[in-house]
Amino acid sequence: MSKTKTAQLRTQIICPHCWHVFTPDQVLWISESPDLLGDSRLGELTQQRFLPHRFDIKANAIDAEGFPCTKMACPHCHLIVPRTLFEMPLFFLSIVGAPAAGKSYYLASMSWLLRKTLPKHFQYNISDTLPEMNHRLHEYESRQFFETGENRIVAIEKTEVYSETNNTVVINGQEITYPQPFLFSLMPTRVHSHYRYREQLQQILCLYDNAGESYLPGEDKALLPLTQHLSRSRAILFLYDPTQDPRFRKACRGKTNDPQMLDGSHGRPIRRSQVRQELILSEMTHRVRTHLGLSSDLQESSPPLFVVITKADAWSHLLGDVKFDSPWRPVGIDDSYCALDMPAVLQMSGKCRKLLADMVPEFVGSAEQLTRNVIYIPVSATGVAPSINPETGALGFRPDDIRPFWVEVPILCALTLQTRGMIPQLRRRER
Repeated sequence: MSKTKTAQLRTQIICPHCWHVFTPDQVLWISESPDLLGDSRLGELTQQRFLPHRFDIKANAIDAEGFPCTKMACPHCHLIVPRTLFEMPLFFLSIVGAPAAGKSYYLASMSWLLRKTLPKHFQYNISDTLPEMNHRLHEYESRQFFETGENRIVAIEKTEVYSETNNTVVINGQEITYPQPFLFSLMPTRVHSHYRYREQLQQILCLYDNAGESYLPGEDKALLPLTQHLSRSRAILFLYDPTQDPRFRKACRGKTNDPQMLDGSHGRPIRRSQVRQELILSEMTHRVRTHLGLSSDLQESSPPLFVVITKADAWSHLLGDVKFDSPWRPVGIDDSYCALDMPAVLQMSGKCRKLLADMVPEFVGSAEQLTRNVIYIPVSATGVAPSINPETGALGFRPDDIRPFWVEVPILCALTLQTRGMIPQLRRRER
């Protein structure tokens, strides 16, 4: 990469909220004085945003009342942006799926396991870039993994389109609602084999948890651009839920104790989406092509698509005798530094594709219309079938029983394929 291009990348910032591109000199600062309330785009009770003219010795802006400021905001939407955006590029990753596909459960398990797997096996530190932006995800993690020992059933609420976790701003007199991103800083540890290139390897992982209804036809609007992050995504994870398809439920009848594989339990219907999942995928493909200006032909430039087949604990017996061992192998004297075993992942992908092609061929056809790079990965965010709460009839889980598996594999694959040197890939000879 030329020096000119490297400098250009370092001086261009992308807002993770509204995807506006700006330069560092355009960034706004957030006032600290309690007397400086009222922002033109965020309301009367919000601290003012301003373009600074004075700075203190630590290079922090000074507001009109003389208070030093530490927080910054996007010049377009005025929402807070982390200072690390000036040091590390954003790795956008979109998570898509039909309503009730289990996106929130998947996000909680994925983020929790990444916090353990990356430093332990790949020598990468992972931290919340801005903890207040990941607050909802912290609640998900705590509910699934920290409410132990009480033997009670817990559940994560469904993500809604018009949720308080989204951000609404007023621009040119119009209210525009943007999704709340989750941001994680990824930085190599000192014992990483490529630590000397750490400035090129560090990234900010940017994720979104959209309600499944956001991907219905006609829901992508100028005033509700909840899914336009697809145009920035380096990879797309589409969560396919086999329990929502009657053909999978019929094949699993009598072979699993998961109530989601039944038409109802104890007289209570199981909540499912009424939308066919391949139609959600087709709508997503249309939006990606529209935002990127792609033709209807397969494009090598399209982001890779990971079909994440959820709730594998309920249906994986249809794959035959498979084991969900961790798909990474040590490349040193111990397992403190590993490489991802992509041949093993692709072998599993082939088995899953064959199963889906037999069971739901229309879905496979839709998936492979977007890109040539499609990988099918089975996961379970809980590792166990849900229980029915006798008081409410709703599905939930006992935290002591939760044992997720393979939930971090799609993210590891995306980082392996879309970055150079972050997650090493096991060579066939080493495997």
